Formats: sequence, structure tokens, C-alpha cells
Amino acid sequence: MSQSINLVAYESASDGRIYETKTELIETAFVTTALLEELQKESPLIERKIYEIPEAEEHYSIECFNDSDIERILVKLEEMFLSVLESDSEKLLQKSDSQDRKSLPSTQSTYIKSSDIPESINRFRTLTNIFNIFYLKHNKYGGDTSVVLKLG
Repeated sequence: MSQSINLVAYESASDGRIYETKTELIETAFVTTALLEELQKESPLIERKIYEIPEAEEHYSIECFNDSDIERILVKLEEMFLSVLESDSEKLLQKSDSQDRKSLPSTQSTYIKSSDIPESINRFRTLTNIFNIFYLKHNKYGGDTSVVLKLG
């Protein structure tokens, strides 16, 4: 099942409510089920009420990440990034003992498993896209509770 994490700006009011009357999708990123499960171990999703119109009680709930957990999630994503770099480089760059360690690898080299490269690139891209969306929330919208990281 394909899911995404969306950084969405909602209209807000002085009472702390957020409304769907004016929304802006700031950023979106695909997330794998495995990565989402890891993120939820670090920060379980919370429900936020989105009100349909001001001064009315009609609302619906969305699942989103808690703003107070964003920094911790970023640290977790950095650790995961380093782990992916290490494991994929070991898998892709299985060098023979005679290989010159100073030369750059290439797909023409016998020690690169070129069939694994697209999979590694996709894993890297998914992780960096998710990191970017959390980083954007933290650095640009950290104090704005009407901008949420929601599951889409």
C-alpha cells in the first residue's frame, strides 16, 4: 500500500483550532511501510481535529506526527541514513583484495553489482525525501502548529 507524508498548512484561529477552509500542500514524500513503522516506533501518530468552518463543531480527524517529536525523528532518520549508506556501500562495492582502494568504483568494474544500484538509489531517495520533509517542518515551520506532518 502506497502512503505519503504530507506537510500541510491549515488555516488557524486564536483558539488553537485548525480549519480546512484554506489549506496549502507544502511538500509531500512517499514513505514505505517499513520506514513508516520505524518512524512510528520513535513517534506514534496522534490525531488532530480539522474543523470544517469557524465557529462550528463539525470536524474530522487526521493522523499526524507530534510536533514535539520532530527533532527526535530527525535524529532517527540521520541514523538510518548512515546505516543505509554503510550497508549499501558494502553490498555494492564488494572489492577484491587486489582492487586499488583509491580508485573510484564504476559500473564497468567487476566488483559493482549493477543490478542492485537502482534498488539502492530508490532506498536512498525515499529516506532523503522523508528526511527533507521533517527537516523543513522543523526548520521553517517549527513554531507553527497549523503546519502539520500528516499521513496521506
